[in-house]
Amino acid sequence: MDIFRVRLYSLSKPLWIIEINMMGIHDYFVGYLIIGAVVGSFLNVLIYRLPITLANCSPQYELHGQEVGISSHLKSINLFQPGSFCPHCNESIPIKYNIPILGWIFLRGVSRCCNKKISIRYLFIEILAVIQTLLVLMIFQEDLLICTSLVLIWTLTALAFIDFDTYLLPDCMTIPLLWLGLLINIDTLFTPLSSAVLGAVSGYLFLWLSYWLFKIVRGVDGMGYGDFKLMAALGAWFGVSAVPFLILFSSLFGIVAYAVFYLFDRKENGKEINHIAFGPYISFAGILYLFIGSHVTNLFFQ
Repeated sequence: MDIFRVRLYSLSKPLWIIEINMMGIHDYFVGYLIIGAVVGSFLNVLIYRLPITLANCSPQYELHGQEVGISSHLKSINLFQPGSFCPHCNESIPIKYNIPILGWIFLRGVSRCCNKKISIRYLFIEILAVIQTLLVLMIFQEDLLICTSLVLIWTLTALAFIDFDTYLLPDCMTIPLLWLGLLINIDTLFTPLSSAVLGAVSGYLFLWLSYWLFKIVRGVDGMGYGDFKLMAALGAWFGVSAVPFLILFSSLFGIVAYAVFYLFDRKENGKEINHIAFGPYISFAGILYLFIGSHVTNLFFQ
């Protein structure tokens, strides 16, 4: 019973850290809000434009099993050009309506150029980035740990929404994330380097073997290779001991999501939903593990 109490106490430590760090974050609260909102605005750009930019690199690009052409007005798009434009009529958006969070509120979710609804997801992602930024700053204290954690959590957020929209986890994001995980752990920031290497290998191999087992039994693809690379990247960040929990968390999130889609949203554009993207749930598992993973691991391995 005493051991159990100690373990429960270890799980509660992040709450104490938040209480302590709130004193330090208060002086720069507005600045952190602005940083989070600006990053959230960039994430919206990245989520929308990166798949289009990748598709423009070849005449036809494969998204969720179908060859999808790119319309003419998007042929020249990249992450930085042209400036922000209405997704419905392609009119440029004035700067005053392009302010993160406030722009959507000023417009009340309706574009001024064509009076069509602007997805509330833009506002959601910007607010989410603010919350993520504040959580990282409240929980972690070391500068390097804060910076790397923010890079990880923002990247995972972008990957989650890109995969949800397109069934695509771009190599240009997952591979650098894997190498960055190995690089930062040279000095054991999250885990020893040896554990990071084993985590990357085991994370990739587990999903790769699961993929081939499912394909042999069912004759169809159960997931994509991007999922293997994303799990390998998280294994590189958190180490081999984190992989079982990352797989468990992501699987549970995926099962719950599939049940929700099956019960409440069985059709998409008039077609049955036969599969869901797994990348968002791997990303959610990585974000959850960033905040509580070390305490969960200690609880089970002590």
